[in-house]
Amino acid sequence: MKTGHSVLQRPTALDAARRQSNEARKQDEETISGRFNFYLLPAFSLQAFSSAIEVLTLANEVIARNRYSWQVLSSDGQPVVSSCGITIGSAVGLPSERDRNLRSNHAPVAVVCGGRSLPRHDRRLDAWLRECRNRRARLIGIGGGTLVLARAGIAEGRRCAVHWEQFPLFLEKFPSVIATQAASERDGELYSCSGGDASFETFLDLVGRDHGAAVVNRICEKAVACRVRSVGDRQRLPPNSRVRFNHKGVLEVIDQMEAHIGDPKSIVELVAATGLTRRQIERIFKRELGRTPSCYYMELRLERAHLLLRSSSLPVTEIAMACGFVSASHFSKVYRNMYGCAPHQTRLSSREMVQDRS
Repeated sequence: MKTGHSVLQRPTALDAARRQSNEARKQDEETISGRFNFYLLPAFSLQAFSSAIEVLTLANEVIARNRYSWQVLSSDGQPVVSSCGITIGSAVGLPSERDRNLRSNHAPVAVVCGGRSLPRHDRRLDAWLRECRNRRARLIGIGGGTLVLARAGIAEGRRCAVHWEQFPLFLEKFPSVIATQAASERDGELYSCSGGDASFETFLDLVGRDHGAAVVNRICEKAVACRVRSVGDRQRLPPNSRVRFNHKGVLEVIDQMEAHIGDPKSIVELVAATGLTRRQIERIFKRELGRTPSCYYMELRLERAHLLLRSSSLPVTEIAMACGFVSASHFSKVYRNMYGCAPHQTRLSSREMVQDRS
């Protein structure tokens, strides 16, 4: 009976070439994933943009090599003015970057950096983002940039963090996107953040996925920053709340209120899942927020209506219904009590402000 022997084969020249090729491909992919294209929208947030760049800069310092690089894009290669009036020079126009992408199998990370203003429709920008998606590039929306990603059809059925001021309009225009009022969200290779400090946290998350928590901690040390939020955390604390407000039961009630603006629930229904009684919730609301749950709920609904009046073209009657009011007259009365003017006056003044800017 013959005994089988395992034979150790020496690496051939072909094996060495394959290994070298695989290593080169891996290095190329790492280089591509470390390159960022920052497309700046008019009136973009300088804070959000600089926060993202700072994370990448400090990451290179911490890991002691230039792992990350970036360039600024604009529609025509011209400088872009931020919301605070500071101008950022642009190195590359969008047509040039699209030509470069079409000659490559991979694309750098595409970042659309906006602000609080609503971006205008740009077909070339939409096409570029779809090209990046088809090349499996990471896509990042900052502030108003998330609306651009949604408009390009990239965010369908995916979670996106939307700034609370843009949230009502976003829900109206993109019902197939899972919009949240979190500071940041990550859904596969799609990243989104509401702007401001959330940009810093989003890019920390990106770097952490590449290099681990130790590098992230060193970046925070260098930036003298305290990383307090994770993906999916709230954008903002309730108005007038204490700095360290973190009562889980109350936050659960507020989350339910925000989720049911158009179909208001009773306070009893809102409290049911918290394990607290209505009396307990009312006492905590009064102590922490200085108002009853019912009053706070009404303010949330009126705030949503106020934002829709300023940013959408919906008739006042439809806005009233969308915010849970059964009659336009009741809506107008409580709106005037809170904002000191009628709904149509808010819309008129908002349009005049837009005309003055243009």
